[in-house]
Amino acid sequence: MSSDHFLADLNEPQREAVLYGDGPLLIVAGAGSGKTRVITRRIASLIDRGVQPWEILAITFTNKAAGEMKERVSALVGEGQVMLATFHGFCARVLRVDGEAVGLSRDYSIYDTNDQVAMVRDICQEKGIDSQSFRPRSLLWAISRLKNDAIEPEEAEAGAMSSFDRVVSRVYARYAEAMASANAADFDDLLLKVVELFEKQPDVLDKYRRRYRHVLVDEYQDTNLIQYRIARSIAEGHGNMCATGDPDQSIYRWRGARVQNILDFEQDFSGAHIVRLEQNYRSTNHILGAATGVIQHNSGRLLGELWSELGDGEKLTVLSCDDEEGEADAVVRLIEEARAEGLSLGEIAIFYRTNALSRGLERALRLHNVSYEIVGAVEFYERKEVKDLLAYLKVLANPKDAVSFLRVVNTPSRGIGKTSLERLRAWALPQGLGPREAARRAAEVPTLSKRPKNALLAFSALLDELERSLEGLPGDTLRAVIEATNFEAYLRDFGGAEGADRLENVGELEAALLAYQQAASEPTIAGFLEETALVSDVDQYDASAERVTMMTLHAAKGLEFPMVCMVGVEEGLLPHQRSMESEEDVQEERRLCYVGITRAQRRLVLSHAGRRALHGQWAPSMPSRFLEELPEVHLQRDDRRSGSRRESSSGWSGGWSGRESGAAVGDEEGAAYSPSADDFLDVDIPRVRQRVRHTHFGQGVVIAVSGVGSKARITVKFDRFGEKQLMAEYARLEPA
Repeated sequence: MSSDHFLADLNEPQREAVLYGDGPLLIVAGAGSGKTRVITRRIASLIDRGVQPWEILAITFTNKAAGEMKERVSALVGEGQVMLATFHGFCARVLRVDGEAVGLSRDYSIYDTNDQVAMVRDICQEKGIDSQSFRPRSLLWAISRLKNDAIEPEEAEAGAMSSFDRVVSRVYARYAEAMASANAADFDDLLLKVVELFEKQPDVLDKYRRRYRHVLVDEYQDTNLIQYRIARSIAEGHGNMCATGDPDQSIYRWRGARVQNILDFEQDFSGAHIVRLEQNYRSTNHILGAATGVIQHNSGRLLGELWSELGDGEKLTVLSCDDEEGEADAVVRLIEEARAEGLSLGEIAIFYRTNALSRGLERALRLHNVSYEIVGAVEFYERKEVKDLLAYLKVLANPKDAVSFLRVVNTPSRGIGKTSLERLRAWALPQGLGPREAARRAAEVPTLSKRPKNALLAFSALLDELERSLEGLPGDTLRAVIEATNFEAYLRDFGGAEGADRLENVGELEAALLAYQQAASEPTIAGFLEETALVSDVDQYDASAERVTMMTLHAAKGLEFPMVCMVGVEEGLLPHQRSMESEEDVQEERRLCYVGITRAQRRLVLSHAGRRALHGQWAPSMPSRFLEELPEVHLQRDDRRSGSRRESSSGWSGGWSGRESGAAVGDEEGAAYSPSADDFLDVDIPRVRQRVRHTHFGQGVVIAVSGVGSKARITVKFDRFGEKQLMAEYARLEPA
């Protein structure tokens, strides 16, 4: 293929990155600068100049990104054998082939978060640790941080300073033993085991160095210590390391990401060539100017100001509201206006720092009959009936998988209760037996009564019978499990819509397995389980759906939308209250804000509210410091606060210190606008039989009033929503 084919539509820095020869290369790619295009074109260029496809290893962070790269590379050079995968996907494949050297057989299980929590809860019970004082998820998070920092259980025990640390080290040590006994790996283990493999088996590392002559790592700023070591250890054999990323978009420090990895690239790879991509193809210049205004307050940057040929576009809208209900309603009305102007719902996204902010927005969207989808809600592979069937497949593929065995041993019900399982466990532990082997020998357990003994023996025989189905296609195995366990009849017993939904999910799982079976060159149950285990929330996002997308700012990384609404841009939310103790934490929150802003293509709304309900009580909120950092020239203001002297303006002077003309009447000049409970004590109480209008519920008639002042309760019969009881302080009723 002629190089002109994949160079024609590139700008000069992009061409430079694509055509650069051997040796270390750092591509500092600003938001929307065509990073994926450059990576895929560089792969095509390498192949064009004689590198074999199977000699290229390209790693990114999501299956979605890896899939997109595969499609683009195939379109350029045809179907090949380029290894395009996530870090976890690549490591999972390495361990399927060479994992026995580090204690994992080819049929090992990959435990997701729920599996891990179940194991930690079991360990707490075994060790007599109060799971209320030391919650399993908190312990698991601490263990994960230790792993990401490459700290072994023995080191954790030696370095424990607090009672929590000491409990973590105890659980960590037992957790490692239990994972080994179950022939299982969690997501952290997938990476750690490969590091261990490369260190213990130099010949295995040498094999991968010779296999992959070129290593390309996307989103390099998000690599943690272990990922960095894996990529570097392979690339050190030849020096052909191409890292792509942007320190301004490093937002995963809380899960071990080290922005220093990209900042130190030149030190790590002597003679590295650096290319900077600063032309943005996604957003208009008002959006980019605002983003630059925020991020320039950070240190450790490698890029200048992003620019675009798409024109200035609309100014950013900064939306100010009295409270979270008013904010939600105002955001939805702006969405409806955009829709009336021709924007589809699928082109609109709402971002928030924490999932808790979605509640009020969901209510407002439903009241206005606006369809929406929450990315990161209960996903398909997390649904109970789906996880149950996957657990059956796991225990068939890996008989040592204790967590999966315990999940399905009484699903559907077989009369094997918690007490029976505890007695089985107490008998099996001293003998070093896992639950599957113990079930085979249930007849030997003296503390078990006849019924659970027979049930365990029958279940063990069922699994032995189902194991024979592994010789066929994966789809046949799943169907055999469904039929042998009467799983569909079990789901029908739920009745009604719930039963129908659960049965539909089973059908969807079978369809997913069939799709995998058709796409894989050598389909296996282990391969399908690996694929499902590594699916993330964003991988399941459907960009073609005609509904508003709602997601956290972290989940929005890598996506783009014509219209973005960022809500809750307030101190304590963005930056988050847990991230305000150090400048390093605040800088990461600023990068998160920057990522959110640069997801918008043409229209961006940043909203904040004067107060929010926390634990059932209203508390005042302050606009985020990041709003103050936005350059005035890129902004227009939509001020919907009831205490404001101005409804809206396309421009304002002053920052967010209260000097703007939106400050409440009577405030001292320069004082910040900070609503308190006193602002809402004097309220108008409507009369019984008076017709009123509510922001969300529309028009109705007051049918009862009890109490006085701001705490009065008003019962209104709304035309569309029936009777609602409202507190006067928050009702915000107006005469109809």
